[in-house]
Amino acid sequence: DVITGSLLRVIAGFGLAGVYMPGVRLVAQSSDPARRGTAVGLYVAAFYLGGSLSFLATGLLLEPFGWRGAAVILGAVALAAVPIATISSRGIPETTGERAHLDLRVLRNGPLVRTITAYVGHSWELFIIRAWLAAFLAAAFALRGLSPTDASATASQWAALILALGVPGVFVGGWLSDRVGRTRAALLYALGSGAISIGFGTLLFAPWPAIVGIGGIYAALVAADSAVYSTAVTELAPAARIGSAQALQAVAGFGIGSLGPIVAGISLDLGSGWIGPFLVAGIVGIAAALPLALGLRERPLITFDRT
Repeated sequence: DVITGSLLRVIAGFGLAGVYMPGVRLVAQSSDPARRGTAVGLYVAAFYLGGSLSFLATGLLLEPFGWRGAAVILGAVALAAVPIATISSRGIPETTGERAHLDLRVLRNGPLVRTITAYVGHSWELFIIRAWLAAFLAAAFALRGLSPTDASATASQWAALILALGVPGVFVGGWLSDRVGRTRAALLYALGSGAISIGFGTLLFAPWPAIVGIGGIYAALVAADSAVYSTAVTELAPAARIGSAQALQAVAGFGIGSLGPIVAGISLDLGSGWIGPFLVAGIVGIAAALPLALGLRERPLITFDRT
């Protein structure tokens, strides 16, 4: 039922955030500052690759095993991460210092707050495209004569292909931010993905190559700034408060961002058609990123010296 499924998703979300953010910090603190964006980009790209492969696997497993069987199989596969994490974390030095606590003084840091705000918009847009892209493609396939089951299975595979283009997008995004600065790179990606998002819902009746091509560019752009924000947070926060900054980033990004698919669904129920969900994604994504422009007159969101 809906309640049980929602509770399980909440638990899974806690696990995801609890792994993702500490991983970003480990990669950031162990990488060369001049290449930190590239290193974090590679880490985040691996996250996106896993998400894309899950869509592909869902599409392949849906017909032979049904949605319950697919969920059980993919959940079992995810358990493989436990021994992998245990083995790979050996040899990483422990961070010592004061007892951990959430320090809200990081909110006095204007550039950091603007970065987290932009990350919220990024998460909002990303969660909407991840939640609704497959359904949008299924609707497109249904209009082309496929049965509901075939349309859903085929749409999951195509969604995996389109979202997989976010993998190189994240890596290139981090790499470019090492060269032009975090602020300029983040604004470029946010404005680009937001502009495409605003009009993406109008492509329902477009030729299939156009949907795939524009969708691929969209997925690459919406993913590209993920590594930029995650890297910038580790650079802008004081060394002793990086954990607090990342905690606020995770709570705001995952918490508020998770409301995006709900609002997108409400817009669909209100009769907006497929224009509504993606319009909601694009407007919020752009609005949240615009305050970053204030940083163009200050210093770029990039720091090579943490001493």
